[in-house]
Order: sequence, then C-alpha cells, then structure tokens
Amino acid sequence: MTVSPFLVLALLFASLPSCALSAPNQTPKQLHSQAISLAQAGSYEESLKYFRAAVRGAPENFNYLNDLGVTEMRVKDFTKAASRFLEAAYLTGGAYDVVLENLEELKAFLDPVEWQDIETDWWAERPTETSTPDQQRHKVRSLPVVSYDDMLDPRNETAAAFLLGDHPYVLTDAMNHWDLSAYETPSLVADFGSSRVDYYPQNMKEETVKPFFSQLESAIGNFENPDGTVYANVDASRRNTYIQWNVDYFDWEKLKDKGMDLPPMFTSDDDWINECFGEYDKKNKDNFLIKTHWRMVLIGQKGAGMFNHKDTLQSSSFQAQVKGRKRWHLCSNAESKNLYKAGDVDTFSPNYEKFPKALDLDCFDVVVHTGEMIYYPPNYWHQTRNLDDVTMSVSGTLVTKGNKAGISREFRRECDTNQRVRIFHPEEKLCAGLSKCYDIWERKSWAEDLAAHMEDVQAQRAIKPEL
Repeated sequence: MTVSPFLVLALLFASLPSCALSAPNQTPKQLHSQAISLAQAGSYEESLKYFRAAVRGAPENFNYLNDLGVTEMRVKDFTKAASRFLEAAYLTGGAYDVVLENLEELKAFLDPVEWQDIETDWWAERPTETSTPDQQRHKVRSLPVVSYDDMLDPRNETAAAFLLGDHPYVLTDAMNHWDLSAYETPSLVADFGSSRVDYYPQNMKEETVKPFFSQLESAIGNFENPDGTVYANVDASRRNTYIQWNVDYFDWEKLKDKGMDLPPMFTSDDDWINECFGEYDKKNKDNFLIKTHWRMVLIGQKGAGMFNHKDTLQSSSFQAQVKGRKRWHLCSNAESKNLYKAGDVDTFSPNYEKFPKALDLDCFDVVVHTGEMIYYPPNYWHQTRNLDDVTMSVSGTLVTKGNKAGISREFRRECDTNQRVRIFHPEEKLCAGLSKCYDIWERKSWAEDLAAHMEDVQAQRAIKPEL
C-alpha cells in the first residue's frame, strides 16, 4: 500500500523528541528537531524555515530533504516538494522507498505537463560543465580564446580584432602575476569586512529575486557557516548563495594595490571617471560606481549564478576569474528573437516545449577557469553558473568605441525625470557628471589611446618580463 506523505510525516514526527525554540547557529540536527516540533504543533509555515535551514546545513541528508518536501506538500507548494523528493531519490540512487512513495503521491496533485516541467527544471539546475544533447539541443560553439601575449603583439591581426571590444573572447595568461591569495575569504574579510554587499542566500536565478543588504564579513560568515533561519521570508535551503559586492572607488584602488593588474583594454574607465565626477570627490564617484554596478566582485557557491539577460546599459563587460570555475552561455543580440524575456529561457537546459524558438539559437557555451578572463560586447545575452564552491570573479563595465552611443542614450534616459526608473533615481550632481562623460566619450580617440596603453605595457614587460 502506498504510504501517504502526510502519514509518513506524522510517523517521522512521532519518532523524534520535541524541543523548544532555540538560538541561531544550531546544528542541522537541532534545526531539524525544532522543525519537527513546530510541525507537530500544526505550525507548518513556521516550521519551513527550520526545515530549510537544516537542509542548507546538511544538503546530502535525504531524510531532511524528504521531511521538507512533505511539509511543503502540507502547505500546497507542490513544485518545491517535488524538487526535494527528486533530490532525495537522486542521493539514494532510488533506494529510499519512502521518497519514491511520496513522489508517486505527489504526482496525483500535478498534471503530466506540470510534472515534466518540474523534472526538467530540476535536472537543469544541477551544475555541470556541459549539457547533454537532450538538455541543450540548440547550436552552441566554443568561444574564441586569445592569449595575452598575442593580444600585445601588434603583428597579430587576429588578436588585434578583439582589442576594441567588438567580439566576445576568453583571455588567457593576463593574470599570471596576480596574487590570488588576496581573494581568499580570510584576506577579504580582513581588508574589506565592513564593505556593504548585496547578499542572495537564495541565488539569483530569477529576475524577481531581491537581495539582503549586509557587510561583507557577515555575508561571508553566513556563506561559510550557513544559518538559514535568519532568512525567514525566502527559501534559502540550497547552498547556492550569491554575493554581489558593488565596489566603491577606494576599495577598487585597494584591490589594485593588492595586485589586481588589469589589461589596458579593461582599464579605459580610469581615464574618464575622475574627469567626469571629480578627482577628489569620492562621494560623487562612488554614487556613480555603486548605482550603476560599474565594478563588482562576485562570490558564489556551486550552482549559484545569474539568470539569462542583457545588461540594461547596453555596456560591455569583463570578468576575471580569481577562484573556481564559472560556466557561461553567451548569445549575440541577433538571437533576441529566440530568447523571449529576461529569465525565461534556462540556456543550459531550455524547456523547448515551452520556448520552441530556443531550438533556433546559435550561441556560445564556455567554462572559464581560475586565472582566465572573459569579455563580451554590448547587448549580449549571458547566463552564468558556478561550478565550484567557492567561485569568485572580479567584474567591470566598459565604455568602448562601439557602445558609447548606446550607453550615453541609456544614461540620458535615466536622467530624464519623466522616464520610469530602471537603474537609478536621477540626481543633479550625478547627471551633471554624466553629461561631461558624453562629451569625453565622443571626443576620445579610442584606437589611438588603447594602442598607447598597449605600448606602455610592452615597454614595462621589456623591463620586467614577469609582467
């Protein structure tokens, strides 16, 4: 006879002692016991945060997953319940009869299409270096890989085509002399612990997800020793936390002092930020940098990442991978017709039945390793997923000859008080600084300035070959 999930839950409750509400930083076992007590008392919604915290602390405990799934069934969250049972069945190799019986019970509450979507989405969220042919049936290509030595060689016409930023690529050997120990979490806490970050204990896989605001020290502490109970209103059960640190001017300079030596094509903003916003006006520069997410350090656990989207500013961007591996899926603006809205298509494993145009995609899929950089031009769709725990990258936004018009247009729109706010609320001093930027970007000799920077690097290398 099939065991009712509700009966299974009751039997589990009956076999565990009740316990009183207790303090934060409990062990997963203590959190699970507390959840059982609350559920026994009929407080299913309240018990969920403790069940989820127990699963976050012990993600491979299939009993905790099963009990969380059953409780989510109690509150009629069948989609989440299904993902718990699927994960528990996966962890046990299908040998846990109670989970299999609960899965069968659950299917009675879902129509076949709903069940297929849930199962497809669950498989899609598993962090892997590649997708199976069944998961990813559209065309994907490897991203061009360029070495820093080739990029610096004026005789290399192929590499030179990437310098002005019109094509996406992976850059190798540009971080060989970086001190990556500066990005170990104890070093970051010691040097930048009080810096404010956006903390996503529940990942950023959907456009609607909102962050908690925290100091970097607290975010990393919870990242490494998770206490899911402090996030009562979100499902933080999976250990795929994402930290977005929007870096202010002084912290960026401090990172450079610690060995963050970016290639010249990724430092062009140094030339104009001071001129636009005032060399000694830290508040105005920070206002620009923070509100536009211009420079960031991104820290995430395995499975964390960003949903598929295009950048609102129509800007170009780079990321320097300082720890772990990150998988990227990139599509040019020409593929917009096949990608629906931001966040709709999981490009690592699209639901082709729901989004049939995705079958016509022609895109890039690449894994960026520690010590490599990736660059993509304006209006490129991109989705990311971390493959290691911990994964960390330094990210910057760029104005180039090819995107200056688009960025200027988007900033002018933001500074128009009659327009809907998308990035920042217009402020007189910030918008006055941006007005200066438009003129600077228009007058700038992009190719000549970049060539001069590259010559400087070549000269420095002649003196110090290790650079």
